[in-house]
Amino acid sequence: MTTAAMSQKANRLQSVESIGFLGLSLLNIAASHYWPGSIGATVIKFLFLSVIPIWLAVKIRTGYLRRKPHWTRDSWLRYLRLAAMPVIAVSLMLYLSSFDMSSNIFGAPRSATRAVFASSEVAMMLLGVAGLIVAMDWLAKGDPAEQFTRTWWFQRRRTPG
Repeated sequence: MTTAAMSQKANRLQSVESIGFLGLSLLNIAASHYWPGSIGATVIKFLFLSVIPIWLAVKIRTGYLRRKPHWTRDSWLRYLRLAAMPVIAVSLMLYLSSFDMSSNIFGAPRSATRAVFASSEVAMMLLGVAGLIVAMDWLAKGDPAEQFTRTWWFQRRRTPG
């Protein structure tokens, strides 16, 4: 199978996944609106909520199996260090957002401190999600034999002397 045929097949599969997710999300909205609290609405809600983690796990496993025979231990460690950054950002954002915002822990309401806190929460969320998407996309696409060599982010700056 040629590379063009494989990419065409991947594009078709991606569009089917997108349409399926859109249909399931619309079904979830309709069920929660027309049959709130029913067993059917609850089943559809949990099905909808379980699709994303399952899809992510399948993508990660597929990328891992594609690259497993080719990558060295150092390449895997460099990739895991890069993928850990967005996971830490999202985890920290979720942890900080779990605090009670009605208290003055992060500043008084409408204060500059609270605005900085809210802005940093949004930035952590955006950078974390975008970083995870880029890391997973890099794992799933491209030549499997290509080693992960994004080392310049991790090198410590040496001071002369």
